[in-house]
Amino acid sequence: MRHAISILAGLCAGAALLAAGPAWAGDPMVNTYANTVVTTAEPGGATTDMLFNKDDTYTADTAGPDGKPLHYAGHWSLKDAGKTICLTAQVPEGAKAPPASCSPLEEHAVGDSWTVTNDQKQTFKVSIKAGR
Repeated sequence: MRHAISILAGLCAGAALLAAGPAWAGDPMVNTYANTVVTTAEPGGATTDMLFNKDDTYTADTAGPDGKPLHYAGHWSLKDAGKTICLTAQVPEGAKAPPASCSPLEEHAVGDSWTVTNDQKQTFKVSIKAGR
């Protein structure tokens, strides 16, 4: 259950992704492919680093309840004409998979920080850090 909470925090927060500048018109995720999306759950402070790929997959790194590194992967998809992003995690064996999570997709640039609340009423601080 605790693994599910850590995974859920990253999954839900990562759903609050974005893109920046002129690329927004063509691919709203383009700003994430070469950068790291960092999410922090509120309350609780669980932090997850997420890496998004052009093939609609992502990987995430967080800490499990024992403090040990926890790595998982998943798939992302856009809906509502690119205004919403949904994430579905593929969790490690033995971990309970959280439900898919969807969040508004907003335009942000590398270095930006903001707060978002997803469709499960969970709030996260999110930022984009340059590089992977």
